[in-house]
Amino acid sequence: MNQLIKATALTLLASLPMTASASLLSVWDSDWQQMTPTSGNGDGPVGPGVGGQPFDVEFLMYKFDASTNTLHVGLQTGFDIIDADNNGYTHTDGKTYYNGDLALSFDGSTSRYEYALDFGNLTKGYYGTNLGTDAAGLYQVSSWNTEVYSGHGVSNPFAMASGTLKVAGNSSNFTEGFATGADGKKSYYNMFSFNIGAIGLLGDFGLDAHWTMSCGNDYLDAHADVYVPEPAPFALLGLGLLGLGFMRRRAAQ
Repeated sequence: MNQLIKATALTLLASLPMTASASLLSVWDSDWQQMTPTSGNGDGPVGPGVGGQPFDVEFLMYKFDASTNTLHVGLQTGFDIIDADNNGYTHTDGKTYYNGDLALSFDGSTSRYEYALDFGNLTKGYYGTNLGTDAAGLYQVSSWNTEVYSGHGVSNPFAMASGTLKVAGNSSNFTEGFATGADGKKSYYNMFSFNIGAIGLLGDFGLDAHWTMSCGNDYLDAHADVYVPEPAPFALLGLGLLGLGFMRRRAAQ
């Protein structure tokens, strides 16, 4: 049975064209930086599977606002990752494919991603396991689902199986959409932001990210080193003087 499924999947997807390098959408302003790909195909051809633009993972992006300690994370793909067109998934020759969750790690290891950005869409594994629909937001992950197509295991993890919501998505911290790039191809994007204090980060940190879809036809791993500026000496001095003044007022009372 597994051999039949495998042969069918390869036959259906091999008939679809490969894709050339993608282009960044204009929604990424100059403050955004591209994370450095460490594995997968990035803006290159789809792999380890095929399928062309509808199965392409293109860019992982980030920016950090030191004034508010806010980390912004972004994903751009050819795969429909928003609640538009096909309700967050892509139909190809009668087969339904679902988007995964954006896996994030801050502990310097990619052996187990501690957090997931859930886009709030219905998620199912390649072989039909229904993972349901979670509220959009940042989750601390208890366990991951790895149900991608069996021949594309390198693309795992796929989606959060269970976890705890840390930061809920809302209109101020979660943005999604699609646009046509300079290459004339349609791409989708998601942006999510949160204060790093919500996950206990205070100083500089490394950010590792990973994303794939239920077939695992393409995936992308990427890394960024994020530097958190120390408070300026004058600002610290001001806080010290403010505290001293408060203590004097308390003593006078």
